[in-house]
Amino acid sequence: MTRYKANSPSRRGVLRGFAAGAALCLLGGTAAAASDFPNRAVTLVSPYQAGGGADGIGRAIAEAAAKVLGQPVVLEAKPGAEGMIGAMDIIRSKPDGYRLFWGGGGSMTTLPALRKKPPFDPVEAFTPISGTVDFSFFLYVHPDFPANNLQEFVDHVKANPGKYNYGTGNNTGLLTFAYLKDKYDLDIQHIAYKGESAVTNDLIPGRVHALFATTSALPHAKNGDLKMLVTTLPERSELAPDVMTFKESGFEEIPFAPAGGWLGIFGPPGMDPAIQAHLHEAFDKALEDPHVQDMIRNAGLTHTPMTVPELAEFVRSQRDQYIKLIHDLKIPQVD
Repeated sequence: MTRYKANSPSRRGVLRGFAAGAALCLLGGTAAAASDFPNRAVTLVSPYQAGGGADGIGRAIAEAAAKVLGQPVVLEAKPGAEGMIGAMDIIRSKPDGYRLFWGGGGSMTTLPALRKKPPFDPVEAFTPISGTVDFSFFLYVHPDFPANNLQEFVDHVKANPGKYNYGTGNNTGLLTFAYLKDKYDLDIQHIAYKGESAVTNDLIPGRVHALFATTSALPHAKNGDLKMLVTTLPERSELAPDVMTFKESGFEEIPFAPAGGWLGIFGPPGMDPAIQAHLHEAFDKALEDPHVQDMIRNAGLTHTPMTVPELAEFVRSQRDQYIKLIHDLKIPQVD
């Protein structure tokens, strides 16, 4: 039997040959996996409560993407901890393309920026795939609340310190109210919920007094169960043309970009570029699907197509903006 010394040329050659063979097998396996993708259902994890605006759009996108991919795309709601439960689920998932994230401004950039010890860096923790869907936000109150615009709301809350509360169902709503409280010295109590629909259910009977939310609560305002005071959009929404902007109300615009938050499709870190490109094409087509486009328009949202590099840079810029914003506004970070 031939014996090799630890550092002999022959042994090094054998090891190099073994390593090269293993690498070829690995590359071959990766290429095969990419060419075979997808061969089973894909799960799209949503960190938002079922029934909310983000959830409904996500389900429509999943259905449209399934037609392109030739496999079911199942939306799985995993709300809680301001989006962290859903985000961490994806970060810990296999990067094989079968588990994706319907994430965005609140769950990916605001969440870590509000933590003393951020649980993740959104640039490093996710693989960008497709985006974005941009949301508009409105301030909703109970019809009996003694204010009909933002100025009256601020004046009344300031005149009654500690009397009122507000609910939040996502990080964009949380940050918007935190900005108002800091900017205009409002003493108003915060109640956290797992989603907008849960806050709305308590806002209608008056258990909660105010809510910054998407158009998910708009039908309740249309039928008189809620009242809308202002929009964070730079211009009035076609869906609520009587609701004034911050600027029209005599206030500085909310310094967030986009004004109401955004959402996109992301995967776990370390995904194969071929699978990433395949998913990018599929979800881009899904977002342009006529039914999805109708839902986006009817909800007062907009779709901004982005390449993978553009989406990656967008997430980077959002991360840096929110870190600076929270620091400049002295918004307290949590453990």
